[in-house]
Amino acid sequence: MAYLDPAAESVGTRVRRARKRAGITQAELARRVGRAQSWVSGVENDSLPLDSIALINVLARALRMHPNELTARPYRGDNPSQDRGHSAIPEIRRQLERYDLDPEWTGAVRLLPELRAATERLMWLRRETRYAELADETPSLIAELQAATHLCPASDRSAAFGLLAIAYRAADAVAYNLGYADLSVIATSRIRWAGERAGDVYHEVLFAYLRSRNLWASTSWNDALAVLDTACANIEDEYTAGHPEALALWGGLQLRAAITAARKNDAEEAWSRHRLAAEAVTRLGSRQRTNYYELSTNQPNIDIHGVAIAVELGDGPQAVKRAQAVHLPKDLQASRVGYHHLDHARGLLWCGKRDDALAALERAEKSAPMLIRNHPMAQQAVRTLLDLERYSYRERIRRLGVRMHIL
Repeated sequence: MAYLDPAAESVGTRVRRARKRAGITQAELARRVGRAQSWVSGVENDSLPLDSIALINVLARALRMHPNELTARPYRGDNPSQDRGHSAIPEIRRQLERYDLDPEWTGAVRLLPELRAATERLMWLRRETRYAELADETPSLIAELQAATHLCPASDRSAAFGLLAIAYRAADAVAYNLGYADLSVIATSRIRWAGERAGDVYHEVLFAYLRSRNLWASTSWNDALAVLDTACANIEDEYTAGHPEALALWGGLQLRAAITAARKNDAEEAWSRHRLAAEAVTRLGSRQRTNYYELSTNQPNIDIHGVAIAVELGDGPQAVKRAQAVHLPKDLQASRVGYHHLDHARGLLWCGKRDDALAALERAEKSAPMLIRNHPMAQQAVRTLLDLERYSYRERIRRLGVRMHIL
């Protein structure tokens, strides 16, 4: 059998090939996803774009495949410079797999203050979406921190495990955002494992927050909501008492539930969860400036999620309207800024405002280059603008297409 490079195929070709592999007709696939046969035909001949994560997930489940097979993720580069981040994945995977084995670190292990500074750098790289550098630096720090958990005094061991949990979260950020879904699931479980040993009373809540995201790929919307609601119930007393960490986690859980409900196409539930998250932020007050658990439970993120919910519900006009009221502070983490501009671009594109959509995409890429270049919805938006190419933005969209390895 001749080798087929999925990245060289169109989305429609991948859908058609997967459907034939499954041995089903266009009519049967349409029945499984609740669409007309003409819609399936339009997708397969690339006249209808798959411009929704929820839709891709539903289609992938109907075809009994992972969504990444439809989107051809991960998007590897053609040379060492373009492939940075991706090339570090095997070593990240190896370190995650040997989490409970004897350490292999051969040098001197740094003292906890130095290790804490190193993990703070990982957190900064993660916030700035500098995934190439993050991927390069994470494996060795995981190895050193694993050694620290074995070698440091008993009184420092829980602190060492806490730092290891942060390093595992850096690994998860690389894996999830570069398109390695299976590795993200492993990293999430390692965060839980290290958090428990660190004595973090909220480690199960953070695990639920991360786990729910991994349930999206299989369209397990109700399961994701159940995981999030259980986590909320487990910290309800602390939330009611006004503990800042609990308020921040509650708000983060509700925002994730809002996106989950929106992808489930339950608008009432999505906006209800959004209001609950806003209440948590109001109760945090000035304490929202402290980024508890790196969740960005603050007013700008509430506003950003308002745009995201509208996009996930397929409401372009509402997304554009809400985006007009969003104020992005200069110190807001790059991932939040990048996601917002991408969502705004998608809403503008659905409203037929192509020039404005391209400008928003350019802002997204400038804010978070690796995040946007590796995001399937950014890829689809660029492809749509290339298909609808106008003289007014021809050179700009082609340059963006080249940077995203589409052209």
